[in-house]
Amino acid sequence: MNEKLEEIIEYTKVKFNLDNYYLKRHHIFREKSSLHRTSYLLSMEWFPNETDYTDSDYNPSGTAVIDIDIHTNSVKRAIFAQDVSYASQAEFLEPTDDNEKIIEWVEEMTGLEFGRQFLLSYEAEGAVSFQAAVDNITVYPVGTIEVEFNENGQLTLFSIDGVFPHEDQIKWEPFSLTPDKVEPFAQAQSRLLEVPLEEEEKWFPVYAISTAFITNNDKRIISFEEVEKQKSFVKKDVVLEWEHPVDEAFIPAETDLSTEVSIEEAMADTDHPDKLPLTEADQEEAVAETRSFLQRVFPEDSGKWSLKELRYENGYVYAELQPVLRDNRVIVRKLQVILDADTYKALNYIDTIELLNMFQHFERADEPTTKQGQAFDKLRDLLEVTPVYVYDKDQGSYILCGKIDCAHGVDAVTGEVILLDEL
Repeated sequence: MNEKLEEIIEYTKVKFNLDNYYLKRHHIFREKSSLHRTSYLLSMEWFPNETDYTDSDYNPSGTAVIDIDIHTNSVKRAIFAQDVSYASQAEFLEPTDDNEKIIEWVEEMTGLEFGRQFLLSYEAEGAVSFQAAVDNITVYPVGTIEVEFNENGQLTLFSIDGVFPHEDQIKWEPFSLTPDKVEPFAQAQSRLLEVPLEEEEKWFPVYAISTAFITNNDKRIISFEEVEKQKSFVKKDVVLEWEHPVDEAFIPAETDLSTEVSIEEAMADTDHPDKLPLTEADQEEAVAETRSFLQRVFPEDSGKWSLKELRYENGYVYAELQPVLRDNRVIVRKLQVILDADTYKALNYIDTIELLNMFQHFERADEPTTKQGQAFDKLRDLLEVTPVYVYDKDQGSYILCGKIDCAHGVDAVTGEVILLDEL
């Protein structure tokens, strides 16, 4: 075995007190963050020594699955199956402890500083979550830390995902978004939605305000989706039309979406193969091939599909399509056309039609009797505007924004204010 891997395996055994475990198998994976930073992870499956292992498809209770960054030795994930741990000296919390001990442990595990780089975002019995922040102001794209422990106080889950920026990546400025400046943007984010109610098997009409960000300096809207997308994401809005179908069968090709790599690739520590950025020429080729794909697979659908985005993912280019004409339902049909990243030839596609068919028998939504303006008047005082830092792809730094959010909605039939989480 590679010497570096042997070092990490021994480090993991000591760090997590795995004296009662043996390493069953390991793999190496490549990950890419939302800001296109590449990591190579050694993923290890540690089995308890005393276990009756008969089913190769399932890990036995107490199995520890631990992912370590090969080049930094930082822990990305540690999961103990079925909330059972056989680690020696595995006591994590006493019943009388508060979050202070967890925070100290997370700081030691990650090298991050509480308050300056992460904040408490959620806590429940046996679980604590943190979110990336700079000087107590949260940042987006979201960075998260999850910690869970069982009834015996033993660690059963640790994970860290996303980016946790430093102060030198922040563009400092005073927050100046007063309610009168925010309200027109919030009203523009208000819309009628139809939400599926599974118990009633019916679509429910509700007015809600979509989460979005307003830049502090030039007062422009950035959608939540755009912020959380990968750096290679390009927003589009192109209606795809043609005069004649293409008389050529589309034969799907196999695509390898695995992120597993060889030890040689990991040791080379090369950047992720997803290219940056998608140039204008790249985009033109992708649009042309996506149109050709539709001409072959959906020949009668000229003018019915709009190309909404292009992005690199796992070595391929994805073209996402949505219907030009769509209703208010929160679940919309999508096509994801997978293109070769070098030739832009369409290889395969993903269609969400089967997901939509699950709701085919649902009763249609009642006609609204409340107008959009009336609904917004009821939500105006419930609107929340929070200062946050949002990564700006063009500037390569985090800029101050106001996050527009509202936990409530308005029943479009009765006009009643409701909590959206209760739907």
